[in-house]
Amino acid sequence: MRRNKKSSIHKERIIMLASSAFVLAALTMTGVYMKGQNVESKDDGYTLDFTALENNADDKMQEISEYNEEHLLKEEENIPELTANNTAGNEIAAAPVTEDDLDYLPQEVGSGHVEIPGLTDQETLQEAAEAEQQMPDLTVEKTLHFTENDGMQKPVQSDILMHYSMDKSIYFATLDQYKYNPATIFSAEEGMTVTACAQGKVTSIFENEEIGKAVTLDLGDGYEATYGQLAEITVKENAYVNPGETIGSVAAPTKYYSAEGSNVYFALTHNGDPLNGEALFH
Repeated sequence: MRRNKKSSIHKERIIMLASSAFVLAALTMTGVYMKGQNVESKDDGYTLDFTALENNADDKMQEISEYNEEHLLKEEENIPELTANNTAGNEIAAAPVTEDDLDYLPQEVGSGHVEIPGLTDQETLQEAAEAEQQMPDLTVEKTLHFTENDGMQKPVQSDILMHYSMDKSIYFATLDQYKYNPATIFSAEEGMTVTACAQGKVTSIFENEEIGKAVTLDLGDGYEATYGQLAEITVKENAYVNPGETIGSVAAPTKYYSAEGSNVYFALTHNGDPLNGEALFH
């Protein structure tokens, strides 16, 4: 507040001095002009001394100049930081900008790719993530082979409840009817472990009303094995399993086998045709 007041007084003094100098200069010019025109006047006591006016104007101008220099000097002494900042700013402006002063490498005008730190990095990461998502699945495919001479393990260590029969019909107690049986039904207690009969790839995990939750394995060379009446399936589609590896457990029987009780449904096919796997168990 005090500095603003001083500055206001300073401006008023300058304006007053400048106005006085302007008036004196105007009168001086008028006197010179009249003197040049040889205008004669009588000495009646009111004649202006233009030489004195001219000298007085010069004195006023010199006073204004000296006052300005003195006032500016005081301002610089009172505000040393301003002078230092101005000097430092001039030095910075005069100093050339090099590549070491930049956070990124300068790009040529018209260059096709401009890297902006913080922004370009995010775009690069996003492009990498999208490329990774588009990459094909590089899971190694195993070549599976199976022959009937290889034999198979039993899916569950228990007795056969209903034998495979595609040449004649057999009796289904729950349905109270005779029909063909494309699978081997093993008697088993709920919760017993069910294992893979041979090496294979899980191609399907599904569920239906007749055999409940089920898993199908591709054994290779056109052979497939389907396991039904399962609970707590432990494998996933496209996964590979080895002989004896757990694929699930025995579930409660579906309504199609309520009279027969809990069991494991096992069906073997070759190129889609039912095949008797009982002779292959060892």
